[in-house]
Amino acid sequence: MRRLRPLAWLALLALLLAGFAHARAKAANVPSVHDEAHMEMTLRATELPGDRARADAIVVAARKVMAQYPTVEDAERAGFVKFLPGVKLPIEHYTNRAYAIEAWFGHFDPMHPTSLIFKRSAAGLELVGVMYTASNNVDRDDLDARVPLSYGTWHRHVDFCKGPAGTPRSEYMPPAARFGLVGSIDSAEACATAGGKFIPVVFGWMVHVWPNETTREKTWAVDAHDDGMMHDHGAGMVSLGSGSGNGLPIPLAKLPAADIAAGDPARGATLFAQDCASCHGNGAKNGPDAPALAGAGLSPGQVAFMVRHPQAIDAGSAMPSIALEDRDLADIAAYVASLKE
Repeated sequence: MRRLRPLAWLALLALLLAGFAHARAKAANVPSVHDEAHMEMTLRATELPGDRARADAIVVAARKVMAQYPTVEDAERAGFVKFLPGVKLPIEHYTNRAYAIEAWFGHFDPMHPTSLIFKRSAAGLELVGVMYTASNNVDRDDLDARVPLSYGTWHRHVDFCKGPAGTPRSEYMPPAARFGLVGSIDSAEACATAGGKFIPVVFGWMVHVWPNETTREKTWAVDAHDDGMMHDHGAGMVSLGSGSGNGLPIPLAKLPAADIAAGDPARGATLFAQDCASCHGNGAKNGPDAPALAGAGLSPGQVAFMVRHPQAIDAGSAMPSIALEDRDLADIAAYVASLKE
């Protein structure tokens, strides 16, 4: 089982101990990936002119904020309050309610982060980052207008099943977790069967900035681990495999599908041999530099999504951006989806 990140523990404890949860309808038109049972993340966008300047300006503002509130005492004097009082966590969020409301209603000010993020160490609490938020009602362009999607990755916790009254905490924690953000239950039906309350979306969209980091990837990483800054999602992109022929880089059930017309598998076979076989192997089997696709159970739409967004589902993918016409892509997708082992 994948290690639970500090932010997930924070949200879980908040729901268990404070009973604070908000369910919202999922926002439309936000391209995202849902590779983990309880985490949804926006896809990295192609960098556009001006994105770097906007992203750099946010980092500069975040540094100024951190300089203003270097200690917990400074943060508290400015109206930031520990998110879960009385519970000691490796990563602590001090949240400004006024700034949170401001962000929820659509105003983005990089000098007004919703939360200051402190990392706990033997020396005490050290300010390491800031968090900006947005409501679940925004769309892709709204999020990009706040933080360029070519840099930051917005994410939110989803598909939460709150156990019935009296559920022991052990059922929220590994290794036997059924409920919560690491629980095995991730559907409304399964939650109802277990007698729990299903919450489709917990809280809203969040994006982190770690201004003290020295690389773009770590500055815009999704999370900070308690053993140091670790960039485990490729600046928000899912990385579940090396893409070296050991299977798909993402669980099939979590792989998004693109809208695509019906294609011609026969024509697609010819195009695949020309453009794809050098990496994926003949018949999409035993590729030297890419996952074997034959017999993977992919739909044509999933094949198309992988072609259009290779790094979105595997941060380590070396697959280049291939300028295929829609018809060519549809034919290749139809061919790959038809392949058997």
